[in-house]
Amino acid sequence: MKKFKVFLKYTLLLPLLLLVMIIAILFLWSVIPMISNPMRRPAPMIRNHILRHTPIGTCIEETIKVIEDNENWGTPTVNRSSGFTVEGIGIPDLPIFTVIGYKHIQSRPKIYNVILLHERSTRVFWGFDEGGKLIEVYVISSFAPRPA
Repeated sequence: MKKFKVFLKYTLLLPLLLLVMIIAILFLWSVIPMISNPMRRPAPMIRNHILRHTPIGTCIEETIKVIEDNENWGTPTVNRSSGFTVEGIGIPDLPIFTVIGYKHIQSRPKIYNVILLHERSTRVFWGFDEGGKLIEVYVISSFAPRPA
């Protein structure tokens, strides 16, 4: 009878242990890439990471070089004739559409699969004044189900 109780105890414990291992593997599979690649994080964290490499006041040419040197940041698209437009809905004291800067760079880092059927898509904008000095970095990052 004692052998049966031990057998029953391990029979119930093994599926539970297997389930815990599967959950741990899925958790690590989704968290480790976020730690190793800052472009997989939420927008405010991405912005802080970018500002560490291209602080306010950086010239446009140096910013282009930094973007090109960081393969995870995407390919820079430079517009020297206008700033970028921000939708200010929900932001106090900001009109619905606001143009930031006189020149801008846009980059679209690659789309990352985050959790099984979801992905993170990111767009980054650098706005520059008339003299070509960085005045703002704006990040749009969306987390949504992967299209079919």
